[in-house]
Amino acid sequence: MMTEKTFYLEAFDGRKMYFHQWTGDAEANLVLIHGMGEHSGRYKSFASYFVERGINVYAIDLFGHGKTEGPRGHTPKMEDYLWQIDFLVGMIQQLKAPLFLYGHSMGGGLVLNYLFRKNPRIAGVIASAPAIETAFEVPKSKLFLGRMGRKLMPALTQRNGINAEALSKDKSVINAYHADPLVHDIISAEVGIGVIEWGKWLAHLGRDAVATSLLVMHGDKDEVTSPIASERFASKFHSGDVTFKSWEGLYHELHNEPEKEEVLSFVSQWIKSRI
Repeated sequence: MMTEKTFYLEAFDGRKMYFHQWTGDAEANLVLIHGMGEHSGRYKSFASYFVERGINVYAIDLFGHGKTEGPRGHTPKMEDYLWQIDFLVGMIQQLKAPLFLYGHSMGGGLVLNYLFRKNPRIAGVIASAPAIETAFEVPKSKLFLGRMGRKLMPALTQRNGINAEALSKDKSVINAYHADPLVHDIISAEVGIGVIEWGKWLAHLGRDAVATSLLVMHGDKDEVTSPIASERFASKFHSGDVTFKSWEGLYHELHNEPEKEEVLSFVSQWIKSRI
């Protein structure tokens, strides 16, 4: 029996942050970090799958997203996102069960940055289609405007360039995405350029070991974030528990594909083998 609960808590600067939790009888906890332009409420069926298998799910709407307070697509500095992850991880660590961190797309890039910048003591990290590199070429004019804006006007917004049709082969997912009033395609100069630069930082990370269990997975037909960059990133680690999983024929949102049962089963088994 799954219990769903939502609530608000204040951030370090007084912004109200929106939280989602889906719980039952659990032997592990999963902290979820969503992608660019979306929100935690899109993950109810994802959460239900894990709760049914003894893994509780806790999520936050990132700054600039969902029901968290503030302008759409913006936060004053990228480090705010690491603060949010750390805040949620700190809350859930008090529950004692093994804690795993799951990030999708921009959230995947954020959890990897959190792992290697903060070195948290957690059971494992799962990065789904992480934003290390885009799978499409960002127009030079947009990059120029973003870089200039980041210096002069960090809250300047543009369209994020995500093609909604490339998220999933399931048309009902695309229709729901278009109809969702909390979904947006806005990104500020600070966040847009920040995501690109933090992805480059990961790509050039000079480590060959990882201290916690790490699963990186990507659909090989992803047209939003680069599956090649994910595989290259995972392959640089020569020691530690690192798994790269390529999903043949799958698009960007692995958890929303027609084959999602297979994807979520793989993740669930990966988690359970590390409890």
